[in-house]
Amino acid sequence: MKKLLFLLISGFALAQNTDQNFVKTTTYRDQGATKPLHQVTYFDGLGRPIQKVTNAQSNTGKDIVTHIEYDAFGRQVKDYLPYPSSQNNMQFIDPVTASTGTSSYYQGLYGDANPYSEKLLEASPLDKVLKQAAPGNAWAMNSGHEIKSDYQTNTASEIKLFQVTTTWNTSNLLYDIAISNSGNYQANQLYKTVTKDENWISGNNYTTQEFKDKEGRVVLKRTFSNIIEGGTIVESEAKHDTYYIYDQYGNLTYVIPPLADGDISENSLNGLCYQYKYDYRNRLVAKKLPGKQWEFIVYDKLDRPVATGPAFSPSGDATSGVLITEYDVFGRVTQTGWKAMSIDETSRGSWQNNINSGTNPFVLGTTDILTKNFYDNYSFNPNLSVGTPYATNVKGLQTGSWVKVLDPNNPNASELSYTLYDYKYRPIVTHTNNYLGGYTHTINTLDWAGKTLQTQTTHKRVNSDTEIKVTDTFEYTPEDRLSLHKQQINNLPEQLIAKNTYDELGQLTSKNVGGNDVTGTLGLQKVDYNYNIRGWLTAINDVANLSKGTNLELNDLFAFKIGYNTHNTIGTNDIEPWLLYNGNIAETYWRTNSDNVIRKYNYKYDALNRLLDAQYIKPEVSSAYNSYRELLSYDKNGNINYLSRNGDQDSDGSLPENTIDELNYTYDPIKKNQLIKVIDYSFNPQGFRDDSDGVNDPDDDYEYDANGNLTKDDNKGITKIFYNHLNLPTKIDFTSVSNQKIEYIYNALGQKVQKKVYDLIYNGTTFVPGSNVTQYLNGGFQYRDNVLQFFPHAEGYVNNTVVNGANNYNYVFNYTDHLGNIRVSYGIDPDTQVLKIIEENHYYPFGLKHTNYNNTKLIFKEEEERSGVVALKGGGGTPQAPKPTYNYKYNGKELQDELGLNMYDYGARNYDPAIGRWMNIDPLAETSRRWNPYTYCYDNPMRFVDPDGMQADDWRINYVDKNGKQQEFIFNGGQTALPDNQFVRDFVDAYRYNVGNGGGDGLRSVAENPNLMVDVQQTDGVSFTDQPSLAPNSGDYNVVNWNPNMGLETTSGNILSPATVLDHEGDHAGKYAAEGKVKMNLRLEKEDAKYDNKEEKRVVTGSEQRTARANGEIAGPEVTRNNHQGLPVITSSPTSTKVNASKTVQFNQKMADQGIFYNPSFEKYKKR
Repeated sequence: MKKLLFLLISGFALAQNTDQNFVKTTTYRDQGATKPLHQVTYFDGLGRPIQKVTNAQSNTGKDIVTHIEYDAFGRQVKDYLPYPSSQNNMQFIDPVTASTGTSSYYQGLYGDANPYSEKLLEASPLDKVLKQAAPGNAWAMNSGHEIKSDYQTNTASEIKLFQVTTTWNTSNLLYDIAISNSGNYQANQLYKTVTKDENWISGNNYTTQEFKDKEGRVVLKRTFSNIIEGGTIVESEAKHDTYYIYDQYGNLTYVIPPLADGDISENSLNGLCYQYKYDYRNRLVAKKLPGKQWEFIVYDKLDRPVATGPAFSPSGDATSGVLITEYDVFGRVTQTGWKAMSIDETSRGSWQNNINSGTNPFVLGTTDILTKNFYDNYSFNPNLSVGTPYATNVKGLQTGSWVKVLDPNNPNASELSYTLYDYKYRPIVTHTNNYLGGYTHTINTLDWAGKTLQTQTTHKRVNSDTEIKVTDTFEYTPEDRLSLHKQQINNLPEQLIAKNTYDELGQLTSKNVGGNDVTGTLGLQKVDYNYNIRGWLTAINDVANLSKGTNLELNDLFAFKIGYNTHNTIGTNDIEPWLLYNGNIAETYWRTNSDNVIRKYNYKYDALNRLLDAQYIKPEVSSAYNSYRELLSYDKNGNINYLSRNGDQDSDGSLPENTIDELNYTYDPIKKNQLIKVIDYSFNPQGFRDDSDGVNDPDDDYEYDANGNLTKDDNKGITKIFYNHLNLPTKIDFTSVSNQKIEYIYNALGQKVQKKVYDLIYNGTTFVPGSNVTQYLNGGFQYRDNVLQFFPHAEGYVNNTVVNGANNYNYVFNYTDHLGNIRVSYGIDPDTQVLKIIEENHYYPFGLKHTNYNNTKLIFKEEEERSGVVALKGGGGTPQAPKPTYNYKYNGKELQDELGLNMYDYGARNYDPAIGRWMNIDPLAETSRRWNPYTYCYDNPMRFVDPDGMQADDWRINYVDKNGKQQEFIFNGGQTALPDNQFVRDFVDAYRYNVGNGGGDGLRSVAENPNLMVDVQQTDGVSFTDQPSLAPNSGDYNVVNWNPNMGLETTSGNILSPATVLDHEGDHAGKYAAEGKVKMNLRLEKEDAKYDNKEEKRVVTGSEQRTARANGEIAGPEVTRNNHQGLPVITSSPTSTKVNASKTVQFNQKMADQGIFYNPSFEKYKKR
């Protein structure tokens, strides 16, 4: 997609005003330049932006206009939401007209005439934000629901002073560390920022106090909340302190979480705290997470990690070893592997010394290799002939990969993939040979601008199978929004997947889902969406009325409503919740076509946003309360101490609540995050199943290995769980005389490819020992005992049943709520051609399923009939009903209910909804050190979703996959299983490099704040932070555009790696996301003689210095630069400072040729 920039040129082609200064950007979207996208920014005489116009981008082809205004001091204190104007000619609109037009639009849409965020600034040249008000009358300035900030210094008795002593260990090549408490910080030694959230009324609850030292490092984060035991407040406004302690070189060495309460005894440090050790180059070489053994890192001479461990064997036999990474000369990962080597602090030092001396102790043998990456050509696959229309000169691109499949019965099992590119180097073909001998082959048809028009996927489980071909076709609106998605299987008739409708600003307002009308005029269901002025989802269909007409397809099968700061009174017996203004959900309603009964939850939280109470109500039924209530309390680390749960009867008020769980949690006395026992005083077999008598439970229920993985669960009858190198379970043994167990096979990246369940199987006469196998193949094709069960589509799944030996496909569609929970699955009964609900599920907040209402299931059942018709058969809730093959429910994850396991598989971890905890330590625990590493979604499961078992959303990496599809990957600091994409890996490598070295403040500022979301995407130009998209909620996040090959040579002569540049931009983005549109405005209105503006000065003198110092790019007291200038340079890898002279010249020449910038300093590299 080509983009041109026209600077301050009056009277250009389209009709922007000739009497205004402007910058016009044109993006061409087709080869004939018939569909250009024009954007114009108008400026006043001082060079400040005063209006932004995006041409013809509303849903009806009108201009989208963003009004910008300044106060009497030239400060932008109001940030207006965009609105669709009545014109489409890019003409400048009078400021008064633009302001009133914005207000009128949002008044008509939401009944809200406050369409801007607003800042109250301190009356000083620093312009510190005292209040931040969001759009909407409820959050308007002086409403009482702003985010408030206060700036102070510490008092003499306020904060403990911890100091670190480091001692160089010559033999181990690292600094040993020791911590001591030296009393308290003296008064006025730390900067103190007090932030009060939108729910704050008075006191310390709902406030965060952050203390920073004079180098800008966070020393303490203090929050407050009441401590509750047995429903009684035992301590009001209790401090929850997280201390960050640094060594004399500025390296983060200890983190003391709230539950430690400042205790630095050996037991506290080893059981609760984070500890880090560094070498003489300030590289992180050893770390200990709470409840986990020490981990060690060995580096090569270019500071790239080459070995980490200890790590379990990939085979899951509990052998200890090290994970090894190899690179090519350009810093790209070429292969990874595992070797059985015992690693500790001494051996790590010895190996590091070997590498420093030029000897590699980590040579991988053939059987040690786990993955290989191929670049630049296709020589790895001699059977592949690449020619027109595919690119043959693919230097610099990843062309393929090899991944070992960890099948203990087949040591040669693997998956080989390749990617083909078009002449624009866009991936358009991907092919993967699976470990069974079959394949998945995908061809993408792209338009000139890169949008996917069609995807054709062909698949075989084994090579002898009949090929399945799935063709997805996509159509778009003139504004490039996805309009229509339809799908065809083989030569069968096409099916509608979804027809989307948008409002004027591009927000999805409805979609027609499913059916044979591939124009999308009529679907099986019309799903409507509503939002508030903040862009928060408020409704899916209308809970008050499911009926839309006489045809069943016109009636809604499901409706859902969300309340935040407003109460939606529905029914005479509804109860108003405690209204919330910070994004927490106060109430939800739901209703289905099954019984047409409205149900709801009211939610109550503590001051740390942790869910305390979910009150169940049937608002149209008198006295029908709390049949499915959940009530909780926590310790200071977020560990659940108590959980009460009602259920198993949906009372109409005539029956009392039925308590099914009254759980008391007991934790290890040293490793205080590790649950060792749960006793259920209700002694009810529903919900959580306890192995005790409900009174006494003398034995511990749970045990863990050295990595903090759960290895025993007496309550489920689990005697032993084995794990692989990624801490994923490979085998679960159960207490049984019939050898009951579950075995898993993964590929080396952690993707599950097979599950085998050993159980008693009914043979028609009796139960005999047997097994069944589920296979998970590329593209989502899922098999049971070698028979295809289903594969997913964008709105549900395609179910397969075998009729007279032939596959027969039936489309099933899912209603999901705001969390992705599958609530209702529906489809056409092929026997009666009637739309039916196939399955219905509703959940407690922490994910356990409600029982005993609307739980009748319909299943697709094999019928050996002449007609070949596959009918929907009613299960009726009877035990004899065949089990549905599609078992994805809460958060859209697979429920593993075999042998009573009852855990959800999230990919990186497994989650137990009965107790609200993970069975493993969070791989991203270091990004949320204030929380225990087993906590689910910050104890706020109504607001947050954990996409893969690693952390709730924060960093969203946008990339194009091998199929040419735009994808998102949520990253928070430490994933081991990553998408097969070079940009994702580059970002992750840079993040780990920065944070691992003790820097990365800019990136961590986002990762450690669950309320922030920042997008990152690749650019081949200069790295920069972009403004948010034009949408009502556009102020919630912004975009970092990062070039993983571009470092910076400063005017001081220092070379900053691309990783340091990324952290620089990440700091801007975090500030932008936290405080609104500050950075872009400060760039223009708060000039600085050296740094251009105060925002750049803040970052350059702050996080940039700290990260560069941590990465060894500057020494001790040295600074990166005393200005905001520098020369972009191309380095050998994202973490390298080694400059590639020729590529640096090419890059800077290209920037000069395109008129973006010209820095003559690059000429010196022509001589190298």
